[in-house]
Amino acid sequence: MLWLDLLGAEVRYYDAGGVRTRSIQAGSGMPLVMLHGGGGHAETYAKNIIPLSADFDARAIDYYGHGLTGGDGRPPTMDVLVRHFIDYLDAAGIERAHLVGESLGGALAAWTAIEHPERVGKLVYCVGAWLKIPDVDPEAQRATDAGLGEFRRLNEQFAANPSRENIRLRLRWLFHKPDRDLTDELVDLRWALYEHALGRQGTAGEERRASHMLTPENLARITVPTLFLWTDHNPSQHLGIAKKAMTYVPDAEWALMEDSGHWPQWEHPEIFNEIVTEFLKK
Repeated sequence: MLWLDLLGAEVRYYDAGGVRTRSIQAGSGMPLVMLHGGGGHAETYAKNIIPLSADFDARAIDYYGHGLTGGDGRPPTMDVLVRHFIDYLDAAGIERAHLVGESLGGALAAWTAIEHPERVGKLVYCVGAWLKIPDVDPEAQRATDAGLGEFRRLNEQFAANPSRENIRLRLRWLFHKPDRDLTDELVDLRWALYEHALGRQGTAGEERRASHMLTPENLARITVPTLFLWTDHNPSQHLGIAKKAMTYVPDAEWALMEDSGHWPQWEHPEIFNEIVTEFLKK
């Protein structure tokens, strides 16, 4: 149960540059902010906030236009997402934080580290999005193209027919073994949040621009210690592409979680929490 996992956490709302922003948080010490994927919400980290709060001021937020966080009419470009996130840090009184970003949240965390390195301690780029790496292994590229093609198809299917069943199909894509890890409660939660947000940015997904792709040149601008946390069955970016991308980051490490898809923090939370804690504390 989500809120059994979150027992002891606090839900707070912050005025982040005029945008009402939801944060689920617990603990004290060095702030650790966790960022969900596109179309997601703070409960992405329901199984991680309390365990990580033993060592950190652990927080998961709904970023701009997602979950129960609002928007102000701006399209959700990366510039807007980063600006809103910095506004959240300011509103919460956080000068510097470790960042964990999953999928689009990984791209958001990476761009925050690129543009505001003084606000970031360490970065965990977890099955992150927006990599654009040249000359990768053809098999890795084919696997990536197939996974992203299915992701686009499921998003288009939901946009054409918003329904609880199409939410379930979209969520199944996240998991290596959905029959094991996808719960009715998560489907109900995502559907309730989407019903709340229909017509807002949170259902439309991010707006990409070529200048914000994580090319070798942009990856080389990440100066904070960075962990590439990947899985053996990630459908969005094959691990071969991620391993090559990592070589362009000046201070990068690698960790692989097995038997996991696009939500390792949910599929194997104990392993995820241990990897993150070890990297951030050493």
